[in-house]
Amino acid sequence: MSIAEPVYVVEFWTSRDDGEQWRLLDAEDVDDVVDWARRRQQGRVLAVSVEHHDEYGTSVLRLLGPARAVGGSLRSA
Repeated sequence: MSIAEPVYVVEFWTSRDDGEQWRLLDAEDVDDVVDWARRRQQGRVLAVSVEHHDEYGTSVLRLLGPARAVGGSLRSA
């Protein structure tokens, strides 16, 4: 599958906090996103997903890391 203008979602959390989410809009590719995320991971759990939009709506496809329900705010970078 190829996504023309991918929007990546990066999540960080620890067992002690709500975590945080970032939406990356202008990443070169998934390797660029993972590099960006690893530089900011700081010992936290990391997960990377990509948003997929089609005629049925929006899906979030997990690319890296465990899934979890995040209560933190979503930020754009």
